[in-house]
Amino acid sequence: QASELEKKRPREKPEYLPFEEIETFEGELSDFESGLFQSKSAIGLILGSRGSGKSALGMRFLENVAAKTGRKICCMGFARNSLPKWIEPVASLEEVKNNSFLLVDEGGVEFSSRNSMSSANKLLSQLLLISRHKDINVLFISQNSSNIEINAIRQSDYLLLKQPSLLQMDFERKAIRGIYEKVKAGFMKHRDEKGIFYAYSDQFQGFASNSLPSFWSESLSKSYKDRK
Repeated sequence: QASELEKKRPREKPEYLPFEEIETFEGELSDFESGLFQSKSAIGLILGSRGSGKSALGMRFLENVAAKTGRKICCMGFARNSLPKWIEPVASLEEVKNNSFLLVDEGGVEFSSRNSMSSANKLLSQLLLISRHKDINVLFISQNSSNIEINAIRQSDYLLLKQPSLLQMDFERKAIRGIYEKVKAGFMKHRDEKGIFYAYSDQFQGFASNSLPSFWSESLSKSYKDRK
């Protein structure tokens, strides 16, 4: 059965599709992206409300990195049979090879502890530690920054913010809420742009949009529900 599932995995090769610059406040989007390709161990966070397109953004990053750099690509929290063969799903950090780019969807990771918030933080803390030692780039998807310790946010190299919900904004960490407040009008202004997100990094601050990954499917967007 496992081999049958393996055969059903998409076979497409990764395609590079650049992000579209929508509104720039500082820096250059191309510098941000090329810096990410060259970085050995950058840490990024994707935040946004449920259904705002966080997984699609994370997967587009993975596909662009794979197409441009040839790095090993891993992910945690997604169903294996929805992923193309160039993405290696992992169940534990021990499985992540050196010099990889890893996408983690907190919502799809199964925690044994009842306190999933502390487990998510533990996972992110471990990722912060091993990323430097093993030259791993990490992109971590979370619905709300209140789930993440402030120290982990401070250690992040960049933030990618998707449209928040009103309720989500009220529970964000103070630093994140401050960024959201500054760009709230921008999200309204660009609300008709598909794939809109706000990037906050040293190289670029502004709005951009992402296309869907070439292998995107409805099952992938809901894959954490049936990841086994």
